[in-house]
Amino acid sequence: MEEDRKVLEEFEHFFDVTAVRDESQIVREFGRGLTFLNFSPIVERAFLRYYLSKYIWQMRIAASLGVLLYAVFGILDMIVFPEVALKLWFIRFVLVIPLGLLFIFLSFRINNESLLQLLHSFLVVVGGLGIVAMIYVAHPYKSHLYYAGLMLVLFYAYTLSALRFYYSLASSLAITFLYPFVDLIFVKTPLENLITNMFFLGSVNLIGAPVAYLLERHSRKDFLLTMLLALEKRKTEQLNVKLRDMSYVDGLTGVANRLKFEEFFRKEWVRAGRMKRPISLLMIDIDYFKNYNDLLGHLEGDECLRKVAQVMKRHVRTEIDLVARYGGEEFVVVLPETELRDALKVADRIRKDIEDLKIAHPASEISNYVTVSIGVASIVPMDNLSRTVLISMADKALYRAKNSGRNRVEFYQPEDTPNYRKPS
Repeated sequence: MEEDRKVLEEFEHFFDVTAVRDESQIVREFGRGLTFLNFSPIVERAFLRYYLSKYIWQMRIAASLGVLLYAVFGILDMIVFPEVALKLWFIRFVLVIPLGLLFIFLSFRINNESLLQLLHSFLVVVGGLGIVAMIYVAHPYKSHLYYAGLMLVLFYAYTLSALRFYYSLASSLAITFLYPFVDLIFVKTPLENLITNMFFLGSVNLIGAPVAYLLERHSRKDFLLTMLLALEKRKTEQLNVKLRDMSYVDGLTGVANRLKFEEFFRKEWVRAGRMKRPISLLMIDIDYFKNYNDLLGHLEGDECLRKVAQVMKRHVRTEIDLVARYGGEEFVVVLPETELRDALKVADRIRKDIEDLKIAHPASEISNYVTVSIGVASIVPMDNLSRTVLISMADKALYRAKNSGRNRVEFYQPEDTPNYRKPS
């Protein structure tokens, strides 16, 4: 369950869920999108965010390792080319390595994947040209010893760097074609040696390019599979929410059921206690409803319950309060952040509007129409009080309303109850 939640969170983070209608939008990307390593605009933007998040540290570590190796090879400069070591160090430590360090710094500042890829590609080209420059500087000596460095740079571009395929290919080809151009003009390596070197560089490209292509293709495929899984999880989550909501609704009246009331009341009781704020409860009973059912039948009784419930819903704050069917012809209304005085006003409006429905009640002993009796209670929860205290108080208030003639609102809040305040 925890793993599913992480997949959903990852999906929400990388993807604009409102832009995706169904899985078919993702499935279509498995064709052309994987082959040409380019998704449709919406999916591509999500993939770039995903790729940056997943591989940014690999880029940083690769660049750091590249800078370290570039610096360590300065030892070789002193051993093999002591005559021109200072010139080689100038190329290494003044021209190339500072750019590598700058890229590492910028990777913590820039949150644009494409820009980081471009800068990283530029760094690879600079690293390769640095080696070409060192070959030129060491030309009168054993410059051929540094040709292998070009192959290391290409290997870095295609594998370790986390450059996407087109970027790694572009930077590697740039080095591959710039090298012979510089060599022919400045170094003038014997032709047979130059051809041999080009064969080796070409071979590295032929081996490295498919590797880089497959690495990115695998990342894109993994991304699409993650998206499909996340979409499925989102649908399942939405279905679960609907099922849960259905389990919380009274099928007859359309208001919350007893289960929802218990859960809602428990949470609001805890919150009210933590915030030291009042919470009020209305307990509502339809007067002589058994007589109504016995005389007019259950169909009429069900319709009466529905109408009464809808009146109650009109008098509560949709996102704050709760109307629930407590059982049979009894309803409860939970009013968080509501003092007794205001709760009594809500109760009286409910009672009056239900009577104004003028639903004929020939079996009533007090009126010609359907009426309700309402018990009201309010309290600020204390650590030593159970929430059943408030239910008991509202129930006693309802009992008082019934004994006082029905079709009325009564409250119950004895003076020794904590936080007692007599309503004005």
